[in-house]
Amino acid sequence: MDGIIFANGLVSIKGTDLKMVYGLLCRTNIGHLLSSKAKDLFTKEDGDHFTKHLEEEVRNLGDKSDHEIQVELFLEITRLLKLRGTKYTLLKEIEDQCTNIVYEVYQQYKKQDKQFRAFTEKQAGSTMLQQVVQFQMSKVFSELDSSFHDFPIQDQTQFASQVNEYIQSLPEEKQVKIKEKLGINDLSDEMVHKTIATSGTSIVFAVIVEVSGFAFYTTATSLVASFAGLFGLTLPFGFYTGLTSTVAIIANPLFLVPMLLGGGYLLVNHQNNSLKSKLLPIIIMQIALPYMSSGADDISFDEFIQEWESRYQKDVAWRKELAEIVAEQKMTREQITDRENRIKEIKRTIYIEESLIDSEKQKIKSALKRTDFTGLDISSTFENHALQYRDNLDEIFSLKSGKKVNGTSTGFFQHIGNTVSNFSTSLDIKNKESEAEEMLSVMADDVLLSKSRFMQSEREKTQLSRMKIRELAGEKGAAQKEKKEFETALSRLNNEHNSFTQKIKTLEKENHGLADLFTRI
Repeated sequence: MDGIIFANGLVSIKGTDLKMVYGLLCRTNIGHLLSSKAKDLFTKEDGDHFTKHLEEEVRNLGDKSDHEIQVELFLEITRLLKLRGTKYTLLKEIEDQCTNIVYEVYQQYKKQDKQFRAFTEKQAGSTMLQQVVQFQMSKVFSELDSSFHDFPIQDQTQFASQVNEYIQSLPEEKQVKIKEKLGINDLSDEMVHKTIATSGTSIVFAVIVEVSGFAFYTTATSLVASFAGLFGLTLPFGFYTGLTSTVAIIANPLFLVPMLLGGGYLLVNHQNNSLKSKLLPIIIMQIALPYMSSGADDISFDEFIQEWESRYQKDVAWRKELAEIVAEQKMTREQITDRENRIKEIKRTIYIEESLIDSEKQKIKSALKRTDFTGLDISSTFENHALQYRDNLDEIFSLKSGKKVNGTSTGFFQHIGNTVSNFSTSLDIKNKESEAEEMLSVMADDVLLSKSRFMQSEREKTQLSRMKIRELAGEKGAAQKEKKEFETALSRLNNEHNSFTQKIKTLEKENHGLADLFTRI
């Protein structure tokens, strides 16, 4: 039942009330609260600074719709309580989550505040939500008890008279119960005045609520608001009647600071989330109390669900686009790998063909070494190169012959001279042999370029390999171009992937529980 009541309260609270609650939980931190109190103490400006802070936050919300704020407020509460998100497309899903909210806040409140823990032990007949609201309101009215005696007698009497007027409006049996619980014989203004003066506003109000129900809080807060000047309060926006008074009073630093510091730890030693968690009982009360007091007409969750659904569908759409990008990235990477493998295969084939060319050319060179060039009709260029080749061979022969002659000389110094001379000759021979080998290679190229019948088979095989290499080079160039294009496409996809990932993270960070819908438990 608590979940149903809280859910109804959530979609019922609207306008300025809603914005104030939202501003208090979502736009307030410890710095705002403490600095506001410091300014109140040390500056001469009229009004309290925390109220001004809330007023500014309400104005900043501008034209933001009620259902948009309701959803964000709801999600912030679930985030602070670390509740796993659900789809919220059915009323029951919202009510179940609201039940979880009330339960978690209740349990945390009991751990944090020993006074609340003691209070719950005496309230076995009340629900968790009722206990949270009753305890918060009792703390609010307890703050007024010490001020009541400072009122002029005339104001005290007027205050008591209005409280009695409400009691007198109740059915007879409830009036009897109130008298019994307060221990009074009659319900005169004087007797009620005396009871408030001796027992305190909080006790009298608690008894009235216990008997008449939460509707009394509407009257009580309006009554307190009407005496705001006497209590030294400045309520936001000058709303001193109706349900807004409940929200305004609770948001007032005069009550907020004692309520926050009344728990089991010091606020100043905790981070902002701890402050927000400490605020949750107050927030829960502000959301639920107006509905608990007076109900609401034409309650509808349609806009709330539609607002949530729009966020969910945006996440779904972005995740779908991201999935398509991931699939395209995978395909593009496969295409790049395919081109890389193709390029490697082409290079391997080119290497084989080049090796075949080298082999055939080597055969031609070997044949040229054994062949008399006379009568070979290859080309004039070949004849010129052949002439140079013969000259190189003659020079090599001459150098080798001179080396042998010198080697026959005798005598020590002659031997030393011959050794030096032979070393120099050996180098000359090696250089000439290298020149001859290069010229032979040039001659083999001449043969390959000719149309001679000499080594025709080797030439045809070489030409075929070179034609294959040209074709393979074209294929390699095309594959490299395609690879580059795919790499450019992959870079673009990577940027899009990062962009959508960041957008999804931001959306899910701003809407607690969205990510849970796409995460397996």
